[in-house]
Amino acid sequence: MLHAKILVPLIIVFGLIILLSLIQFIISIFPPKFKTKVDPSTYRLNYENVSFTTSDGVKLKGWFIPNKESDAVIIVGHGYPFDKANILQATHFLAEKYNLLLFDFRYFGESEGRHTTGGVKESRDVLATIEFLKEKKFTKIGAIGFSMGGAAILMSESKDLKAVIIDSTYATGDLILERLYPFFPSVLKLPFVGLTKFYSLIFLKINANEVSPLNSIQKIDSPILLIHGEKDSQIPVKNTHLLFENSNKDKTELWIVPDADHGMAFALYPEEYQDRVIRFFEKYLR
Repeated sequence: MLHAKILVPLIIVFGLIILLSLIQFIISIFPPKFKTKVDPSTYRLNYENVSFTTSDGVKLKGWFIPNKESDAVIIVGHGYPFDKANILQATHFLAEKYNLLLFDFRYFGESEGRHTTGGVKESRDVLATIEFLKEKKFTKIGAIGFSMGGAAILMSESKDLKAVIIDSTYATGDLILERLYPFFPSVLKLPFVGLTKFYSLIFLKINANEVSPLNSIQKIDSPILLIHGEKDSQIPVKNTHLLFENSNKDKTELWIVPDADHGMAFALYPEEYQDRVIRFFEKYLR
């Protein structure tokens, strides 16, 4: 009788852990899609609708904003769970000096894709974007990525990117998975994180232990500017400190933005943000 009294609660607890972690996993790869109701014409910019296909057959949609005075182009990667239009406000100023390519990562916006992987398979989207631009004969290619977009850019490990700006991204899969369960103390998170890794391996064929912008940044020789809000409540600033510590410091710049929450650097310091970003690209996309 005593055995049953212990066994039944354990089965219930274990069942709840499995159920809750599975629900969280499903929500994470099938998040609601937010569609921002602006386009480049909102900022009086001419643009072309473009599309291209990734190495694994996903058709992506984007906007190419031309600048006839420049032979350089900057790829703009949005964050999770938004779309390319979401970051127009924070990046359209770049069109004054450069060609721009904004695109929707797989699953989001106008692009195809059955689910999102938070930056992992999205690295293929970045590579497809670069190939599209190379076909247009661009050789001076830079990139700026926000949150998931930054992780995807780093994990693409592309040698074709001449300058990279990463704003508010994560360092490792473990650190981002922990954020899925913010209400649990560290020790209690372990079974949830472990099961989420298991689901990723089974359903997505992704080994979460190998999801690591931290490892990727060590392989990147291009100049990098790392930006992160000091008070980021979604992806703690320690992620970017880790990235910086593992980067080539001779080619990496770091800006920790005072009082800024996740992705809010531009909103709080628009003039300084524009100045730092433009100066960085002017230095390395010559």
